[in-house]
Amino acid sequence: MPRSRSLTAIQAQIRALEKRAKALEAKADRKVTELVALIKRHGLSLADWRHAVSLSKGSKKSGPRKGKRVPVKYADDKGNKWTGRGRPPLWLVAAEKAGKKRDSFLVKSAR
Repeated sequence: MPRSRSLTAIQAQIRALEKRAKALEAKADRKVTELVALIKRHGLSLADWRHAVSLSKGSKKSGPRKGKRVPVKYADDKGNKWTGRGRPPLWLVAAEKAGKKRDSFLVKSAR
């Protein structure tokens, strides 16, 4: 069975968490005040601010983007497909070992 904690222990934890939340709110308020002063000092507009925020959102992503579809480059008559990225699939390797050329599997839109 799970160990139950006393009411006073839980209340002490609540007080500690509330104190921590107030400290975080105060820190956020200070940062917002600093930001407003910086915006006023440099004469920036709301449009400038929105542009800066939009740039910062996209800069964190590096490397491949998930969810972006890559067009199929190779396909056979059995419905097997390959984009041409990464390791060649077994169906293509087997076909090449059987003497077929990789170019014979090129999809017409990829040629």
